[in-house]
Amino acid sequence: MSNSTSFNNERTFGVEIEFFGVHYSKVIEALTNKGINVRHESYNHVTRRHWKLVYDSSVTRRDTGNHGGGHELVSPILKGQEGLKELRIVMEALQEIGGKVDKTCGIHVHHDAGDMKLENFKNIYTMYYKFEKWIDTLLPPSRRGNGNTYCKSIEKYKMEAIINANSMNDLQMILNSRYLKLNIQSYWTHGTLEFRQHGGSLEPEKVTNWIIFSQSIVERSKGTKVRLSHDRDSVDLDKQERRFRRMIFGDYKAGCLDNEYGQAFQYQVERRQHFLSRVA
Repeated sequence: MSNSTSFNNERTFGVEIEFFGVHYSKVIEALTNKGINVRHESYNHVTRRHWKLVYDSSVTRRDTGNHGGGHELVSPILKGQEGLKELRIVMEALQEIGGKVDKTCGIHVHHDAGDMKLENFKNIYTMYYKFEKWIDTLLPPSRRGNGNTYCKSIEKYKMEAIINANSMNDLQMILNSRYLKLNIQSYWTHGTLEFRQHGGSLEPEKVTNWIIFSQSIVERSKGTKVRLSHDRDSVDLDKQERRFRRMIFGDYKAGCLDNEYGQAFQYQVERRQHFLSRVA
């Protein structure tokens, strides 16, 4: 098992922020005033060295100055604590000018996967499938299960095919849609693995904790083989939470969560309790 418990400042990441409620010109002005290099562009999938603001028709609110819907703000490649700091500045600026999110919005996080091989990808998909029902409880209902067009679950037959894959080409064929909770298609276009499940948010604490939490899953995939549990659907969620914690941090000891990954894990546990309290 990987013993990494601190945020890996060397693994780069990127973020896509979907939102609405403000005209694009106001976004450009606000970010520029904060010292952020940003440009408004037509929709594209090209990685830039600057923040890129594009229209996003999947965001269906209409009060943005565009008939197509809302916006997507795409970061350049970010790295380490400086990258997290820049992201906080951007999100705070969007809040200040009245940016809004709803259930049509999402946060997409890309983690660099240039050092990952077939077995690492098998590990990460096994982890996500194994703990999907628990991970679902960390997020709003609109991002759970298999009901969201833009972040679908991995179905059982596909998970079995992933385990039996013999090459990266096999994975590319099996996971042939980018609209999955974990999108491997970005590996061939950007060299990343994309986590698409998080709901729309302009809250820096929520998003930075998700970045650190999802990075902990990436780092764990570099460790020993993760085995698929055949009792996934019968294990209660509290037990799944304990199993996930053990997988990332090993046997529980005092102080084992006193690190960046541990704090991000605890933040997710608090989010789960928040959602549970709303239905109690």
